[in-house]
Amino acid sequence: MKSHTVSHKLLEQFAYYDRITKCFRLWRYEKSRTPYPKASPRTATRIDGHFAHPEDAAKEEELETRLAAEFEECVNQFLSRLDDPSFVPTDLQRRQLTFYVTLLFNRSEARRAASKHLHDVTIHAVEKFISNEVQVLTVAAKWSIDLLLGGKVRNALVTKQHVVHAAMGLLENYQTERKRQQSYVEMIERAMLKLDEALFDGRWDCRRTSPDNPFVISDAPVVTWERLGTGLFSYGLGFHRPNVEIFLPLSPMTCLHILPNVKRTRSVLQPTVQEINIAQAAFASHYCFTNINSAEINSALQPNFGRAKLGVTAFTIWHRNYDNPVYELLMNDGKWVEPPLK
Repeated sequence: MKSHTVSHKLLEQFAYYDRITKCFRLWRYEKSRTPYPKASPRTATRIDGHFAHPEDAAKEEELETRLAAEFEECVNQFLSRLDDPSFVPTDLQRRQLTFYVTLLFNRSEARRAASKHLHDVTIHAVEKFISNEVQVLTVAAKWSIDLLLGGKVRNALVTKQHVVHAAMGLLENYQTERKRQQSYVEMIERAMLKLDEALFDGRWDCRRTSPDNPFVISDAPVVTWERLGTGLFSYGLGFHRPNVEIFLPLSPMTCLHILPNVKRTRSVLQPTVQEINIAQAAFASHYCFTNINSAEINSALQPNFGRAKLGVTAFTIWHRNYDNPVYELLMNDGKWVEPPLK
């Protein structure tokens, strides 16, 4: 089946009414192509098998149903009201929006493609651990003591080879495209369970514009940046990085602007519509959409399409120190400890 990466209700917010077809349609902007006037909000970001689980044929339909019923429908009830400057979401509505934003980021085609990056980082961390004989032997000794004290064995000891085999097992979720797809689907399910507290507790605002200068929305609509002191932008920061700003266009007139509750060392400046639109193009896998055909918008988007590729030029995690995370994981009964920054 074809899965929605962006809900059709959100895309419908950006649509115009086509009098010829008597349906809502989107103007679609794409790299090296002239704007296309007849994209449908219902099919514009559908991808065959996007949430397919290699071991569970029913999982894709289950996820589609859950995403719509549990996370989209509640936000759909007040989505259009966010265009009204006097509307202030309640704590419950902000909680619902927190899940909505988190899942919109994770369910994009760009995020699924970034699973390969996680594979590369995991290989690097495992190789770091295996090459450190002191760490490997320490884990073997710790496991042997735990088994002896637990009465599970009397004299057999865990060997270095046992530990190396266990470390290599951490790569199983990423070794093939089939495994990476399974891991991606399971990540979506985990994201449905945990509220992002830093996002929820952050500062929530809406940026607004005029009908002749609309926001666009891409097929990877949740974008992040840090505005650098030079006036340039660092795209693709994680939601919990210092100075990160998060944007989600909600309609041609309104864009959600979230400042997560993280350390801030820079003042936050009012973003322009063009800055936000350029970021949408930078994160896009293929398309941006809005309700009008604009040569000015197209000119701004064209040189920026695909600049922020997740796992390549954005949302990379090579900046962390991987000397110890596998060691700490194996020493700590499988409990993951976030690697520190270098």
